[in-house]
Amino acid sequence: MTNETRRDLRMVGTTTSAGGVFRNIKLTGESRLSGDVDCYKLSNTGDLTINGSLRSEELGLTGECEIQGSLQTSKARGRGEIKVSNGLRGENIKFTGSIDVGGDCEAGSLEVDGAINVAGLLSADRLDLKMYGPCKATEIGGSILRVKRSKATRIINLLKSSDHAVLYAEQIEGDKVELEHTEAGVVRGNHVKIGPGCEIGRVEYRDKLEVHKGSTVKEKVQR
Repeated sequence: MTNETRRDLRMVGTTTSAGGVFRNIKLTGESRLSGDVDCYKLSNTGDLTINGSLRSEELGLTGECEIQGSLQTSKARGRGEIKVSNGLRGENIKFTGSIDVGGDCEAGSLEVDGAINVAGLLSADRLDLKMYGPCKATEIGGSILRVKRSKATRIINLLKSSDHAVLYAEQIEGDKVELEHTEAGVVRGNHVKIGPGCEIGRVEYRDKLEVHKGSTVKEKVQR
């Protein structure tokens, strides 16, 4: 179906609509879409629940969003909280807040300033994670992986401990890997930099390994 034959959907207030195929969707308030949704662009401000899967070329979210199926998008920008039950696939994702994914999360470029929890594999060609909350994934893989604490933790530190801003993963593998405040069983890469606050069971590297004096690596192996 071409964009010319798709219709737009606009909802304001506390509203419910059936899912379907649309061109542009603009939602403001407390919205619920019952069924799978396929659209070119979705913009939401407020609380959104989708009782199904969402496929959208462009996605803009401000507030809370719960997708009870899967999410597939080319470009996503958002601020707030998003929960996806059955996997996330995207080309370019930039989000400030919290991302929670049941299943796998796959992206070309993924930038998160906040917290992310993935039940399965977190895969990204380029991952830039700035944590101000606990983060977790069973496995993480990609080309360039950078993990550190967000500048927001400096404000949080004035009120309470920042121990919560830690990434937990069983395995992390990439070409270039830079980690801070990470607990992982195995880390593999060509160039591996272990920054402050890390506890790593085993590091396997090809070209270069750097380990901060404030971190622990139990085993180091050059391949």
